[in-house]
Amino acid sequence: MQRNATFYLLLVCFFLSGLAGLIYQTAWTREFAFVFGTSNLAVATVLAAYMAGLAAGAAVAARFAHRITRPLLTYGLLELGVGLSALGVPFAIHGSEALHIALLGGQAELSGSGGLPTALFYMACSFAILMVPTAMMGATLPLLARYSVHNEADIGSKIGLLYSINTLGAVVGTIIAAFLLLPNLGLRQTIYVAAGFNALVFLAAWALSRSAGGDFSGEPAKASSSLPAAGRSRWILPLIFGSGLVSFTYEVLWVRLLEHMLGSSVYAFSTMLASFLAGIAIGAALAARLGSSRERAALGFAIAQLGIAGLSLAAFSAVDWLPTVTESLRSSGYSKLLADWTASTLTLFPAAVLIGATFPFAVRVLARDESDAGPASARVYAANTLGSVVGSISAGFFVIPALGYAGTLAACVAINLILAIATALTLVERHARGIQIAAAVGLLGLVSLPPDQPWKMLRYSELARSTNQVDTVRYLGVGRAATVLLLEGPTRWFLRTNGNPEGRITRPGIPRHRGLVARWLGGLPSLARPEAKSLLMVGFGGGLALEAVPSLIERIDVIELEPEVVEANRSIADERWRDPFKDPRLNVHLDDARSALTLTNQRFDAIVSQPSHPWSAGSSHLYTQEFFELVDQHLEPGGVFVQWIGLSFVDESLFRTLLATLTAVFENVQVYNPAGSLGVLFLASNAPFDTSNAAARAIAAAPEDFAHLHVFSREDVLSNLILGEEGVRELARGAEVNRDDYNIIQLRSPGVLGKPIGARIHELIQLHDPLIALSRDGLDVFYLMRLLNMRRGEEFANTLDNPLDIEVAGAIRDASARKSATARKALDAALSEDPRHLQARSARLALSKYAIGHGADPVDFVEMPLDASEQALVSGWIAEAAEDWETLRDLDPALAVIPRKHPLASPAARMRSRWRIASNDPELGEEARQIIDRTYRISRWFDLPLLRAEASLVAGDHLAALDSLSMIRPRQITNLSVNKGMVRRAKSILSKIERDSEFETLRIQVERLLGD
Repeated sequence: MQRNATFYLLLVCFFLSGLAGLIYQTAWTREFAFVFGTSNLAVATVLAAYMAGLAAGAAVAARFAHRITRPLLTYGLLELGVGLSALGVPFAIHGSEALHIALLGGQAELSGSGGLPTALFYMACSFAILMVPTAMMGATLPLLARYSVHNEADIGSKIGLLYSINTLGAVVGTIIAAFLLLPNLGLRQTIYVAAGFNALVFLAAWALSRSAGGDFSGEPAKASSSLPAAGRSRWILPLIFGSGLVSFTYEVLWVRLLEHMLGSSVYAFSTMLASFLAGIAIGAALAARLGSSRERAALGFAIAQLGIAGLSLAAFSAVDWLPTVTESLRSSGYSKLLADWTASTLTLFPAAVLIGATFPFAVRVLARDESDAGPASARVYAANTLGSVVGSISAGFFVIPALGYAGTLAACVAINLILAIATALTLVERHARGIQIAAAVGLLGLVSLPPDQPWKMLRYSELARSTNQVDTVRYLGVGRAATVLLLEGPTRWFLRTNGNPEGRITRPGIPRHRGLVARWLGGLPSLARPEAKSLLMVGFGGGLALEAVPSLIERIDVIELEPEVVEANRSIADERWRDPFKDPRLNVHLDDARSALTLTNQRFDAIVSQPSHPWSAGSSHLYTQEFFELVDQHLEPGGVFVQWIGLSFVDESLFRTLLATLTAVFENVQVYNPAGSLGVLFLASNAPFDTSNAAARAIAAAPEDFAHLHVFSREDVLSNLILGEEGVRELARGAEVNRDDYNIIQLRSPGVLGKPIGARIHELIQLHDPLIALSRDGLDVFYLMRLLNMRRGEEFANTLDNPLDIEVAGAIRDASARKSATARKALDAALSEDPRHLQARSARLALSKYAIGHGADPVDFVEMPLDASEQALVSGWIAEAAEDWETLRDLDPALAVIPRKHPLASPAARMRSRWRIASNDPELGEEARQIIDRTYRISRWFDLPLLRAEASLVAGDHLAALDSLSMIRPRQITNLSVNKGMVRRAKSILSKIERDSEFETLRIQVERLLGD
């Protein structure tokens, strides 16, 4: 009776053991990700090392468990050993990094020798580091089996129950680690908590061992079972090895595949793992009751293999429906967590139930009697986990990259069916023929109707919440670190890794202000340091940043972790606006950035980091203080560092955390928001910035290079500066610093996707606008003001030194807001005070454009004779009103010399484009489009998309014309009282664009925009 009570207490202890074990595994996966640089390789490697240790511990226990007379005390001591050795794992991981540096470090240049060799090195280190704690974990089940099994009937039931309860603890452990401990405590403190559970189990086991009946006494048990199992039962060991191999191949496959929908955060991974483990726990509990005899267990094992094959194939066949199911749940008000759990349950759970059943069945087949329970469970556990090691490693590193998802699934299903046949041939007595026939039919069906790629799932993007069934698949590459998909649309290509958007690559003829923030990554270092000659780019992405690196840079090095990203870019290299692979300056290194930088002494004038999604393990370790310190060590004196972040991924708290993390390493930090895009660039250096003068020098040295960034003067640069050094320090004050041990950005960024800072960034920086305190010497403040958005421009205008300038700026704003009468009155007052005020004169003439075009004397509005630029504009308005394109052509030289900063530069550009469009000459049409594109940031034309569409139509680029129409803002269409003519004009252009099946979807989109 007392032993039964002790057994139930042991179940509680073993539950806590499983809980602690998965807390460790979750934390270790995150820690090893700092070394591997990718969640997928870290998951596969840590899982393999974890399982290898379990197998080794079980194998040792198989030989010695029968000799132990005090298994409960030994179990407690093993748990204490697990906790103590686990505390040393983080230090050992850092030691492995030091060893890597000692063996391969000190290289003069980036070698690009990472990738698989580096991964194998760290795999060996992870096996060595995790072997001690996990081996002790693996030895615990045989010891408890040795204590708990008293008769043959207990073999299946109690061992199955122990295995089930331990796995159930693992389910709870992975959940509380991901959702409670890591977000609130960080890595190191989470490991301390798990070690505390081990200590608690030790105390409980020690107390139980001292109680009456709590342990054995006397001589060791008879070692009859220490010899290999006799007869056919021995076949169960290679069979359970194969079952473990294929089961964990399934797990890696599903994790990789479901990442497209669930994301790659620690929460998504833990949800998937918990679903898998929950199935195993339930399956083990069921098998504990069903496998009451060796014959029933052998039959159950064979049927389980058939079931695993069938359920896995069914789940894979239905996986394309999952995005629809989860979107339906979320649209019905259910949380993302519940939707993710539903998806994981539908795919991972059913087969996992049968996977969990295989272990108790196998133990019951192998064990000859109750004295053989401990060693038999140890041998089965060792074989099963050894198979899991091989499965997780081969799946992550070789099988899935080689066979893809459909091929890997087919191979796994075939192995399950072969295992069922082998079990029937060797172990099953009754119903063997039926199992063989069922498996053979399954194999025949698999050959006849092999599974297809789950294209809807592969196309799905969690951020877009869309499967994008419209665009065609141009490239699919299943790499070791990521699945790379390149979708081809009519105007651009969409690059994705694991379902996450990485870049939008535009075709020639499509305006390059789309994706401007990505191109600024390539140009900002030179704008800050014109003398910079060497640049390191972390991440290839869509190659947009590489397209825009100015000629001032003499050498470009790129570190890219996933080779498939590079290959995807190569597949369209000849079709894009600029092929980065033809740039002789480019040197691509396939490696993890942190690993590559630790092995070289090479320094760079500029380093640019563009990791994608900060919640994924492969990117999150590039946002920490430790990485920024590594960057600083590889910058030349005065060098600059540029870091990107999407404003969709951070809220105010995380934005301030990034500022605090950067200022903890760099003395000077600025923040840029190119053209109001949904991304910001952090510019950091330990040398002061001279932004205005440096930008002027860079632009003078390579004007055409920076024109691609819509940068023509230092005002164009300053208009995108949203935080200077003082503002950064002020906002960073009191914010948490992001560190490897407590990666706040990784843990919290998934939760802000629905409520990011986005456009509210301007509210945050309002009190710290660097333009307010900026020296105005040499700047054209009115040109700068025109580049700013309405709100920021108004705040800037109110700080002008001259009261008359403030009055004129207000009038210009009124004119932009279509308050024409108010604007005229204010401008007339300003001109009466200063008739030569250039801004007031230009604005007053622009307001009188219609009257001037129909015969009014412009001097009546500005009171003084016109200068050359004004006269050219007036003559142009008159010719434009009369559609006298020949006169406009004659005026073109005079209009062309009007400086870009001149307040009349925008209408001059409009006239220059209009006569070219009217010519119907393709070459002139292309010139018109270039003129329009260069005036993108200074133009205030409501019909700019229409002009660009007309110019593209004349140039013969119908796709660009259609794309230009898609740039019309919906609010322009709905305001029909003002824009009826615009709609008619757009429809007229659309009717002239030839139909083409390749961009019919875009045409439909434009037709819907324009309405009936």
